[in-house]
Amino acid sequence: MRIWSLQALRFWAALSVVLYHAYIAIFQTSHHMGVLGEAGMVSGRAGVDVFFVLSGVIIALTSKGLSSGEFIARRARRILPLYGLVTAIYLAGGAIAGSAGWREWVTSLTLWPALDRVVAPATPVAWTLCFEVLFYAAAALVLWRQRLVWLILAAFGTAIMIRSGPVLSYVGNPIIVEFLLGVALSRLPKWRGGVWLIPAGVASIWLWGASGYSTELEVPDFLSGAFAWRRVLYLGLPAAMIVYGALQIEGRKGLLTYLGDASYALYLVHQPVVFAIVWAFGAFTAAPPDVVAVVAAGASIALAWRVHELFEKPMLNWLRRPASAVQVARA
Repeated sequence: MRIWSLQALRFWAALSVVLYHAYIAIFQTSHHMGVLGEAGMVSGRAGVDVFFVLSGVIIALTSKGLSSGEFIARRARRILPLYGLVTAIYLAGGAIAGSAGWREWVTSLTLWPALDRVVAPATPVAWTLCFEVLFYAAAALVLWRQRLVWLILAAFGTAIMIRSGPVLSYVGNPIIVEFLLGVALSRLPKWRGGVWLIPAGVASIWLWGASGYSTELEVPDFLSGAFAWRRVLYLGLPAAMIVYGALQIEGRKGLLTYLGDASYALYLVHQPVVFAIVWAFGAFTAAPPDVVAVVAAGASIALAWRVHELFEKPMLNWLRRPASAVQVARA
């Protein structure tokens, strides 16, 4: 099941994160912002919130009729191969630099960040996958026994009220509400006027997004839920508006939906490209911040396209083959 408008939105969400990281890196190295100022610089972080709401919608719509085992197998095939490749590179670099301890290894290999303290995965952007996997686990339990939904919601409600210690801070992180917003959107009827929620959501992020989350927070802060309620309010709710508006658009297959297919690769591989280009431009040119950001985004898209075509697509196609076809190929 594919909703082409949501597929295109995945690309825009990934691109906004790329631009956010580009502008942050430019500001940290040159103390200059683009023509859009601070609001433009920080608005891109809402791409993560759009992804979370999208996940809620897509999982709610595509998991119907699946067993819990089938659901887990599909999700594992989709996220683990490319994540494993990227994480292996980061862990190897961390091992060489001496910056990857046992906690980083455990968190990176399991996507469970709540150990004796909250720890970030070696792949910086993979903190979002920690929440994706937590949501997938809850969805799998509901598919196994539907009545468990009330127990899961009660457990989440309890954790969100207590939020003491690494485990409850992670499991009770308010940002998980954004997945639930997506599930709720999947049950709403179509409304043609809902398309106007897209510009309204973008405007809300632009006006209030800078109040939602400090740019000084580190990845462990995201995982443990620092200021997360404010993020849900200032970024999560507008993200839900944008996703609901996109649901009203029929859309069709094209370049944007293809780039949506490559959005996971774009999200995972863009940071080293962005940092390298920002450093190179800062060291050897006096190019304006917006030019540097556009070049960094373009290079990231180009790399993601090649990774998607040369690794991700072949691996996904191979993993989707039925067991009988694999046995024939080996014979």
